Amino acid sequence: MFAVLAYALPLLGGLLGLAIDRGNSLTRVHATQSIGALLTMALSLLVWAVAGYLLALVPVIGPIFSISLFSLVIAMAIFLAVNWVISLYFALRGEERTIPLADRVTTRLFGEAGA
Repeated sequence: MFAVLAYALPLLGGLLGLAIDRGNSLTRVHATQSIGALLTMALSLLVWAVAGYLLALVPVIGPIFSISLFSLVIAMAIFLAVNWVISLYFALRGEERTIPLADRVTTRLFGEAGA
């Protein structure tokens, strides 16, 4: 149940799953996965904001590059949203599958598979 809750209530569900049902490997994988996906998106927005600000200081071409970089942020958001839905499906089926990009963030924060 907490595996699905991790995706239904993005940050809160993941934290609740880790706090309450940490012994269940399915819950642990999906809770850390949802937190990792959110942090990946937040990190990409932060990188874009800093890079966009610095590029905007370059006359004429800087703002164009800054706006162009936003398309990468949108692509990242679409990628994570699609994987979010797929991961929700796998959580409902009881499978331990991971999102490719967010898995790196999850492994760095929580260790292998959130162990």
